[in-house]
Amino acid sequence: MHHSLFPLLLTAALLPVASQARVCLPGYQDDDTRFVSELIDTAEGKLQVVNDKATGLQWLYCPYGQQVSDNGSGCEGMPEVINSRANPSDNPLMTIIMQANDRLGSPAHPWRAPDIKELFTLYNPQCQPGTYSAVGFPDPQLAADTETLKQRACEARYDPVTNEYIEPTEEQAQACNKLTEQSNALTMLQFISDSSSGDGYNYLQFEPSHEVFNEGGYSAPMLRLVRPIPNHSE
Repeated sequence: MHHSLFPLLLTAALLPVASQARVCLPGYQDDDTRFVSELIDTAEGKLQVVNDKATGLQWLYCPYGQQVSDNGSGCEGMPEVINSRANPSDNPLMTIIMQANDRLGSPAHPWRAPDIKELFTLYNPQCQPGTYSAVGFPDPQLAADTETLKQRACEARYDPVTNEYIEPTEEQAQACNKLTEQSNALTMLQFISDSSSGDGYNYLQFEPSHEVFNEGGYSAPMLRLVRPIPNHSE
């Protein structure tokens, strides 16, 4: 089941946009006091995080798998995308979280996936896409480039002699599927939660050309790790 939570007022007020460049309602300004950026020490070096004073949560600035760009204005690299379906013997979300905590070396304050209510606190209904500028998202050009690669990888191939369709190899099919997942996640800005409705993990789409809240089903969203803001006196 899908529910659209994007206000009709915003859809009517904004001009169509061809990319993910953020456009907000007239007069809207980000609250510069709510989000505070911080560089923290990890086992892999410095890591940029965002502390949300309104919720007491600390978020990774970039989606998991990306790094802060050289100019500090966004995120670069290919983010991890995670199958929203899970079963007891193979849970990709939990595996990624365990790997992340092993890499970052923070046993006292472990990172985790957000629940759906926490993830909604990063959704900004005043803007399209529904983001806050204090939190990093993939550059729109990455989505465009990945879509181009996907189209090439998934393009039907024909034998020029017989003019018959050539069955893709297993490697070609896997590349097509992976790029399709990445393109969907980047284009629709899909982010996974650890909340489940029984048919996979729920996730949000911050690009509101589709439903914002998605209850289970199949997709491969990105992950933004979160934890309570650590008490440095502990």
